[in-house]
Amino acid sequence: MKKSIFILLFGLCACKSGLDSSPKMELESLKNCIESEQREILEMVVESFEMKIQKQYPKISKEKGYFEFITDWSNKKLNKDFFNDSLDLKVRSLNLWTESIRSDKDMELEKKLFNVDSMNPVRSKLNVEFSNCLSKTMDWRNGISNFLRVNSKYRISPRHARKYLYGTSEYDLKNFESRLAIVLGVYYQTMFNIKNTVANKAQT
Repeated sequence: MKKSIFILLFGLCACKSGLDSSPKMELESLKNCIESEQREILEMVVESFEMKIQKQYPKISKEKGYFEFITDWSNKKLNKDFFNDSLDLKVRSLNLWTESIRSDKDMELEKKLFNVDSMNPVRSKLNVEFSNCLSKTMDWRNGISNFLRVNSKYRISPRHARKYLYGTSEYDLKNFESRLAIVLGVYYQTMFNIKNTVANKAQT
């Protein structure tokens, strides 16, 4: 009997430890996707973004705040100032992005998609290698995993992206990897694409 109680208590402690794991511990699962010096920056960007959404949506949980952000983003309710961050040059300098030059036709189309007056002539996206690697750290049924794979290949509108991102749950957002995917693939990717000027990668 005592042995059974001990096993039960040990199991409960193990479960609690898994739920309360810190970003540093969770980043271990990303060690094949990122270089070691990038880890500190990724921790900072997620923490900074979560301070922003907690300020924007103060009466709800952090996880619900992510969903509110995705909804407002897809419905074009966030103004351009929301996409300003002191860490943008550090994030842009990470080896996680792929870039291409927009044609004039694409420029006009994407201004309508994002409801902005101008777009950065350089299109930035999370690169395929990182997107696929990050998606493999998640359950394949997690909609964010599907979003990462589609986003890396195609130009998708915020409303289309929302369908993938909403194919997840608040429980999935307990995982650092899922939150990181939204911070990089939605927040920073949008930021880089609606800015008028190209970030200088030499500045960090």
